[in-house]
Amino acid sequence: MKTNQGFSLIEIIIVIAIVGIIIAITIVTFKPAEILANSRNAKRVSDIAALNSALGHWLSREGSQQSDPYSVLGLTEAGIGAITPSDGDISGEGVDATSVSELNLPAYIQIIPTDPDGTTAYRIGVDDIADPQHVLVCSDQIEFTSTYPESDYPEHIFCQSN
Repeated sequence: MKTNQGFSLIEIIIVIAIVGIIIAITIVTFKPAEILANSRNAKRVSDIAALNSALGHWLSREGSQQSDPYSVLGLTEAGIGAITPSDGDISGEGVDATSVSELNLPAYIQIIPTDPDGTTAYRIGVDDIADPQHVLVCSDQIEFTSTYPESDYPEHIFCQSN
């Protein structure tokens, strides 16, 4: 009598179907696209906090010795009351066109971070050029997720002041 030493075609198809169902449930449950978007957003928020810290240290140590520390930083445009650009772009909205990558802060931050998309630079500005109180560092690349909803980040903009 001959014994079967392999799996039948039906058994293999059933196993493949079960594995496919498990993979589908995992993808739906964990939402990998949202997880990746949240990780990119977390990097943006972390980068902005590091840049704010570096700018704050520069302003408190070296900026206090300057007659106009904001122009030394390249911040010369009109100040802002709120960032609400209709086109989703920070430029021309009172946040200076100065890119953070153009700043000279080697003593305070060794590497100027860049946005996770690899092409967009973070931007800086002051809240009121006539009476500057805070320097803002902004990203206009925040991706909407359940952690970063559109209602909290209109026009994909996240700013933090020091």
